[in-house]
Amino acid sequence: MAEVFISYGSADRKQIQDLVSRLRQAGITVWIDEAGIEGAAMWSEEIVGAIDNCKVLILTISPNSTKSKNVVRELALASEGEKTILPIFLEPTDIPESMKYQLAGIQRVEYFTGNEEQAIDSVLRALSRLGISTEKKEVSQTVTTKTIEPKGKSKPSSFAIAAAAVIAIISLIFFLKPSNQETTNKLKTSTKEISANSQEETKPLDKNRIVILPFKNIGTPGENDHIVEGIVDDLNTMLTNVDGLKVIGSASAKTYRNSDKTPGEIGQELNAGTLLQGSIQKSGSKLKINVRLIDTTTSENIWGNSLSGSESDRSKFQQKIIQSIVNKTKGTLLNQKELGSLNIGDTNNNEAYSFVKRGYELLNGSSRNENKKAIDLFLKAIELDPNYSDAYYGLAKGEYDLSYLSLKKPKDSIPLAKMYLKKALEINPNHLRSKVLKIILTLKADWNTKNTYKSIESILAEHKNNPLVAGDFGDVFIHSGQSKKAIDILNQSLILDPKNSSIHARLALQYLILGNINLAEKHNSEAVKLSPNYQMVLHIRSLILMKQNRYTEIENLLKEAIQNDDKNPVTMMSLGIVYWRSGKKEEAYKLLIELLDRRNSEYIKGGILARFFTVIDDKEKAFKWLKISREEKDTDFFHMYHWPIFDGIRNNSEFIKIYKDAGLFEYLTNK
Repeated sequence: MAEVFISYGSADRKQIQDLVSRLRQAGITVWIDEAGIEGAAMWSEEIVGAIDNCKVLILTISPNSTKSKNVVRELALASEGEKTILPIFLEPTDIPESMKYQLAGIQRVEYFTGNEEQAIDSVLRALSRLGISTEKKEVSQTVTTKTIEPKGKSKPSSFAIAAAAVIAIISLIFFLKPSNQETTNKLKTSTKEISANSQEETKPLDKNRIVILPFKNIGTPGENDHIVEGIVDDLNTMLTNVDGLKVIGSASAKTYRNSDKTPGEIGQELNAGTLLQGSIQKSGSKLKINVRLIDTTTSENIWGNSLSGSESDRSKFQQKIIQSIVNKTKGTLLNQKELGSLNIGDTNNNEAYSFVKRGYELLNGSSRNENKKAIDLFLKAIELDPNYSDAYYGLAKGEYDLSYLSLKKPKDSIPLAKMYLKKALEINPNHLRSKVLKIILTLKADWNTKNTYKSIESILAEHKNNPLVAGDFGDVFIHSGQSKKAIDILNQSLILDPKNSSIHARLALQYLILGNINLAEKHNSEAVKLSPNYQMVLHIRSLILMKQNRYTEIENLLKEAIQNDDKNPVTMMSLGIVYWRSGKKEEAYKLLIELLDRRNSEYIKGGILARFFTVIDDKEKAFKWLKISREEKDTDFFHMYHWPIFDGIRNNSEFIKIYKDAGLFEYLTNK
């Protein structure tokens, strides 16, 4: 007879057939009512016999199966026959009263749609521990499990006692709804003692340090990806604003997309005690979100839920998820006003939301081509919702970046950036990204240094757990000559977002300025790995590798990046500098001439040409273009004072005069 009997609701047949196929591929004999339990006219002798002869009854749990009278009967029969029962949840489901008693203390595993590849390993490991041999090797010694506990205090059957003993031995139980705290504490203590005898106890991680992994997009590949990513980014931002929680930056979390690492491994790598995992299914206007909260120290599920409704329920779903996370980690609840304030700047227009989330993705790439596409998307969003502050911020950031990427003169882009920023803050005076960008524009575009530090310190104190805020302001301190402050802030933000390429790039620049090549190389290598085409990252890379005479390596990287990013002028300048210092002066001149020629028909920042002429030791032209950079107020002018390229002329009286005439010398040198 079959080793495993599967009890299921007929509406789940498609998902059950997938599970059966995977079990059989692993060499497990499975009995299943192929016709479907709900279709049976009566409870047949064949079914009773199959349960009587199986080793394990897999009880698949879903809203469909928990309503089935035959599934309840099969569970009762297996319990009476003292059969081993393995509950497998097909989606988050409340256990009905008709099943709670039989499932008391029994471990469970999850086999959710979209997570089958990882879930089958948990199923096979659980079966192996219950005496069912498989042909598939165990991937890990940790099974993602929960324990189902009854609310009542009825006398347990011999089956329940045996099941509890088995689970205690394998140290895999935990408690969703304990009947009383004393019982829970005793059982937890017992489990710890057994675990300590078999292996060294894992040091608990901080449960208030949370990572939200990218959710799986259940549907057509590529379709709705930006909406799924946007919902997750919103959850990340909302949690960042909750006092007492430390949220891993989304840049780091996204590096685990499609990762086969366990929650425990991810938790150890990010020093995060809590992990949120989920999937999103969008079909037309319908939206379904499955989520589960995991303790990464034990790999146990803390909480799970399935939220279904229309796309217009998105914000309500996000608030429910945040409320549950706060409750399970901090043990508190947010009031409605607190919940509503976490993500002000949202829209009820789903199409506008989609445009903005796609636009943010494009902006994050720091690509010339993608920047222009992002601005078009933000404009479309505003047409649909004229009061969408996130869209206005996106436009402001996009326009600011146009001049940074040499796509538009500052005199044309900065006024537009300010206009859009003003609108964003009129709609939402507390819009954090807009408040940060306003300080950046005031400082780097207007060169207004009055009260800058006071404003920065105020925002940093209020949002100390936001790595994006710390990263942006760390950059300000780098270019203001405050290296210690910059390193402190950037290292703090790196603790929250250890795989953020922008933070690594800024630390690399600061260490390069200080002459610490080893640390500069360490952080820049990580930045290149995470963002291979980011112009700032590659420019710093060129300066580091040239000091190490690794010309061929950086030359190849820059050539590839130029092709991938619309002949980015900064990257072309970097390649020209590499050519010059490696002795390829003819190739260097060709790139310089090309940039000068492009200056006649498009905007090429004066700062780019000032750096190029400095390297080829033409001081007269270097100072000429530095003055043009000052007159045009390109963002490079504020940044360049401390750049290593100017080490040879920084004490030159002409260089100092140019910055004094701009009114920035005292600020940049702290004199």
